[in-house]
Amino acid sequence: MKIVIAGGSIAGLSSALTLGCIGHDVHVYERSEVPLRGKGGGVAVLRHMMKFLEQHGHYTQKMISVPTVMRRRIDINGDVLTEEPEKLPFSSWDTVYRSLCAMLPKHRISYGREVVGFTEHDNAIEIELEGGERISADMLLAADGIGSRTRARLFPHYESRFAGYVAWRGIVDESLFSPREVEELVNNFTMFRDPGHMFMAFLIPGLDGALEPGKRRFNWLWYRNEADVAAMHRHLTDAQGHRHHSSISPGQLSAASFEELCELASRHLPAALQQLVRETRAPFFQSIFDALSPEFSVGRVALIGDAACTVRPHTASGTSKAADDAVALAEALSVHTELHVKDVLALWAANRREAVSRLLEKGPELAASFGLGSIGT
Repeated sequence: MKIVIAGGSIAGLSSALTLGCIGHDVHVYERSEVPLRGKGGGVAVLRHMMKFLEQHGHYTQKMISVPTVMRRRIDINGDVLTEEPEKLPFSSWDTVYRSLCAMLPKHRISYGREVVGFTEHDNAIEIELEGGERISADMLLAADGIGSRTRARLFPHYESRFAGYVAWRGIVDESLFSPREVEELVNNFTMFRDPGHMFMAFLIPGLDGALEPGKRRFNWLWYRNEADVAAMHRHLTDAQGHRHHSSISPGQLSAASFEELCELASRHLPAALQQLVRETRAPFFQSIFDALSPEFSVGRVALIGDAACTVRPHTASGTSKAADDAVALAEALSVHTELHVKDVLALWAANRREAVSRLLEKGPELAASFGLGSIGT
């Protein structure tokens, strides 16, 4: 079949790789003019994504991730409250994305091309690109994220729900600090919690994938309850004055928001964590939303990754869920060859909705246990 994918992030690339491997004619259209370098933060490399990468290339856990040794919770003075062994490997969104890009043939993706519309016919779906070009295909996969424009066209009255808290995030080079300044943070998953907020920090590969000490980066996340919607919207307004739906990418945060972030850090964080915030050159901001599409497929259109549903970041399952979506779709198309494509997509959609239901429940449960969000306040 000829399959068009709207969106060239992790979900879109995973689907293109998997469906291409079983013989389908797949092409990805990504609205960004260039590959999405430097757009994301740290991620936990769970076994599903690692298995996916190893099946499609030669990327092993040691090649793309920094292992942690201990999980530590500290108090406001930096003293250790609890400590236990922790072997979870951490990588970065960039590293996983770059790995996927390296495995996908370059002619399978077009940058600066956005899917802006579609019309379904009896035997095909006609897809419109920005600029007016039209393409006939057998299927459209929407991999265009939590703010999916494809989902909005299918379900114009659906709105995602604000979860009651936000995340400040940042990545900072390990080399900016002396070994003494960060010795308690290196190779540890460090956590600080107080009522209404939680801070986490851990090492990830360098932007170029470097894993050597001194060439890696610290990734940090600071979740904070936010009851003031006006304040949230203020931080979602970038340095050029443009309002964003749910996140501000690295380099877009306004000077006023960065100043407020540093002031909050000086009042609420231990000194070892304050320094990570102060030295971060391009922090970013994310409002935590719950999005669950009314349906995961409609006719010849399927929603994958965050376009279908978002899982809370506490589950550390975003990249693995994207890979699982892709693998499950490829299996459904291979097994149910006797069915019409619409019926295969409907069957896949029902199965994926059931498969992710526990993750969708687990996220709010974890947030509540941390005292975060509308459930935890």
